[in-house]
Amino acid sequence: MRGVPAWHRHRSGQHPSTVLALRANPPSPTRGEGRAARVATPLVTLLLSLVFLVLPALSARAAMSIQEVTSSKGITAWLVEDYSVPLVAIRFAFGGGTTQDPAGKVGLANLMSGLFDEGAGNLDSEAFQIKLDDVGAEMSFEAARDGIYGSMRMLAEQRDAAFDLLRLAVTEPRFDQAPIDRIRAQVLSGIIANELDPDTLAQRKWLEALYGTHPYARPEEGTRQSIATITPDDLIAFHKVNFARDGLHVAVVGAIDAETLKKKLDMVFGGLPQHQALAPVADVDPKLNQQLEVNYDQPQTSLQLAYPGVERSAPDFFAAVLMNEILGGSAFTSRLFEEVREKR
Repeated sequence: MRGVPAWHRHRSGQHPSTVLALRANPPSPTRGEGRAARVATPLVTLLLSLVFLVLPALSARAAMSIQEVTSSKGITAWLVEDYSVPLVAIRFAFGGGTTQDPAGKVGLANLMSGLFDEGAGNLDSEAFQIKLDDVGAEMSFEAARDGIYGSMRMLAEQRDAAFDLLRLAVTEPRFDQAPIDRIRAQVLSGIIANELDPDTLAQRKWLEALYGTHPYARPEEGTRQSIATITPDDLIAFHKVNFARDGLHVAVVGAIDAETLKKKLDMVFGGLPQHQALAPVADVDPKLNQQLEVNYDQPQTSLQLAYPGVERSAPDFFAAVLMNEILGGSAFTSRLFEEVREKR
């Protein structure tokens, strides 16, 4: 799918194709000076993000050896074995993401991602959290535009119990009403806060200008109105069509061998349907060559820049990811941060 990546390509003498500036009003003497804000959303790649997740567990003296492991049920994973510390980390993704949110239910994928550790199988929210604490495991999920990501980090000696909890979360989430209401309230609080955040306001205008009515232009967290309409049945139906084996990608790093991992892959994911039932998402040609300005009553300016990018299948995709990190992807070590915040 063609789109505009979140990293910004800099070329000598080239002007940005699309610029949005959320301009501040002059600062009031009682407000103090505003600080320049920077928005950088690095592209996430599954294995790269997992390596950073367990970076302390990787041996500094050895080159990384990536194995491709396929279970008896046809589930494939990338594996990096490392026994320097007794940890195992798994990260996985299902294709789909927030672009699959139904009409009028924008924010459904995002809300669902906050509920997988809020009860599964015969464990309600409290019981599930106690089990996670007992085995010393960390579990998280997040929804992005083109996928739903999950991860778990566990002690090697507790991996059987930890993987079983992950199986429950992935295949038997409960979506009980009480946790739904609690997580919905948290999402709503974030939505209200974002309505006053210049970076978020600028990004929304920027995406609307680039993508128009395409799903990429929608707020991933939803709106006040849309998240209020989401029901347990909506979540159950959305989980059913999105969580299937043919849309699954898995990466594992740590103290586990290939044969053991094959069994765990079947145990965790083998109970899912074979095929996803995703709604088609049209390719999009971003509307570039625009310059937009939005006034905002705060002593702060937010800039959004977009350039034509490379597809994920391009040979230089990972070079582009690295370039983004060096130029502006890191909050405190990038060249942009040093130039703007330190030198100027």
